[in-house]
Amino acid sequence: MGTTYSIRIVPDSDLQINLDEIQFTLDSILAKIDKQMSTYRLDSEITNFNESLQGEKTKISEGFAAVLKRAIFWGKATEGALDVTVLPVVLAWRQGKANRLDQSLWEPPMDTEIRLAMTKVGFNKINLNQRTLLKAVAGQMIDLNAIAKGWGVDQLFEYFRDSGVQNFMVEIGGEVRTLGKNNKGKSWKIGIDRPMVGSMPGENIFSVVSVSNQAMATSGNYRNFKEFDNAQYSHIIDPRTGVATQSTVASVTVIAPNCMDADALATALNVLDVEEGMALVESLDGFEAFWIVKEYDKFKSVASGGMPIFKN
Repeated sequence: MGTTYSIRIVPDSDLQINLDEIQFTLDSILAKIDKQMSTYRLDSEITNFNESLQGEKTKISEGFAAVLKRAIFWGKATEGALDVTVLPVVLAWRQGKANRLDQSLWEPPMDTEIRLAMTKVGFNKINLNQRTLLKAVAGQMIDLNAIAKGWGVDQLFEYFRDSGVQNFMVEIGGEVRTLGKNNKGKSWKIGIDRPMVGSMPGENIFSVVSVSNQAMATSGNYRNFKEFDNAQYSHIIDPRTGVATQSTVASVTVIAPNCMDADALATALNVLDVEEGMALVESLDGFEAFWIVKEYDKFKSVASGGMPIFKN
């Protein structure tokens, strides 16, 4: 996943902990997910599908199938703002204009290049039958980076919960899920970074959220973008148009019952405008969201009605 993870366990007199055994189990769980859904591995299940030919079938694991089914659900719920088949367009933007004069300088792809990539995109074109994935469209590719890390958090969470641990926090790359209370007997307090270019995670906290038996994920466009002709182009692509987002939304944090859903929705809310996103969040049970919006050189926040912002 290209990031770090951390676990915080509140000691319990009835709790017997073997750190070496826990470490081995956690690494095994994460390695399994990596082998299933990492687009950076040549031998992963997802790479096998992405490199297959139209009409070919790829057998996938139960975990991969579960994540993909949930991704399709969120594709429908967000009306395409989350689409895990957007990778061909992402690659077009990553490469930039193909025939630019200076290949060392990035330029946005041409409209024709975007339109060609968009013919391969559409979550409704995914052909999944139980654990068999059929390549429905030539060049069709899947990227689960917007949801798989949250799934990873949930898998580690379930391991600890099923082991009888009652008060703990699991975190992978800033995405979090908690159970019970912290070591002070209170709800877990999780910081939201101020979305400043060049800042490190945890360096500058904008706000703090109380997370109790919930998950939290944040998605933003301020750490990963390209520049051309005095304009910034986010790494977040609107799957509905194939265009890099250029909104004033700097980051969105989502509270949800599980981290996979928080991860997926946070990504989609970076594509939708605040009003559309708010309407969606308010229609969902158990979900809250917190937007940080940039206005000139300042930041302001917008929160859904039940967002558990911690106040001293």
